[in-house]
Amino acid sequence: MDELSLPPLPGYEREGQRQYQLTLRGNSLNPMIDAATPLLGMVMRVSGMNSHAMPEHLFTQVVTDVQAVEQLLQEQGYEPGVIISFRYILCTFIDEAALGNGWSNKNEWIKQSLLVHFHNEAWGGEKVFILLERLMREPKRYQDLLEFLYICFSLGFRGRYKVAAQDQGEFEQIYRRLYHVLHKLRGDAPFPLLHQDKKTQGGRYQLIKRLTIRHVLCGGIVVLALFYLFYLLRLDSQTQDILHQLNRLLAR
Repeated sequence: MDELSLPPLPGYEREGQRQYQLTLRGNSLNPMIDAATPLLGMVMRVSGMNSHAMPEHLFTQVVTDVQAVEQLLQEQGYEPGVIISFRYILCTFIDEAALGNGWSNKNEWIKQSLLVHFHNEAWGGEKVFILLERLMREPKRYQDLLEFLYICFSLGFRGRYKVAAQDQGEFEQIYRRLYHVLHKLRGDAPFPLLHQDKKTQGGRYQLIKRLTIRHVLCGGIVVLALFYLFYLLRLDSQTQDILHQLNRLLAR
């Protein structure tokens, strides 16, 4: 996976107000992904925090945000079943990130998960893939939901394949298969990977490669190597000239 470049996530205010809901929306071709973008950004941002830096009452805030996204999708006219499936996938994705990054050490995730809260289930890693198979039977109808699940996979969600290292090949097959299904639906149209450049909107939310120290070092090494190669070529040319001059002197 390429490294992710995300805009800074504003901190949670002491009064518990959330500031990230609106600033990250509006850049995706898929309304479902667009609605979920703030939560996806929150997951990627908070994943890098240690337990001491965790915002208090994070679980409660995320629950409220999931409900807000659900309401937004209802206003967009999505079918009730599609919204429930979306919420199931989203909750499972966030729960997996929470458990994998130790969020539960400082938050309510130690008591319950989003999946328990919304669906009264303890783990959805298996059911998500069962749901995926059903959705791919009617890919055109469920295109937005399939694209959202593809985004979750791209951001690291693995479900039942999270701990089964020997089954990673099977996951890659599922991932590629989903990609090809979506590619057939979109053709040459841009795929909504949260990188649409809308100049009229500020605060673009992009998943692109980030310029890291490693990239800078690699670039510097390449430049030095080119200079060194140029130096060797010049030195070789000068050496050949000197040898020719010596040969002419010795031949006299």
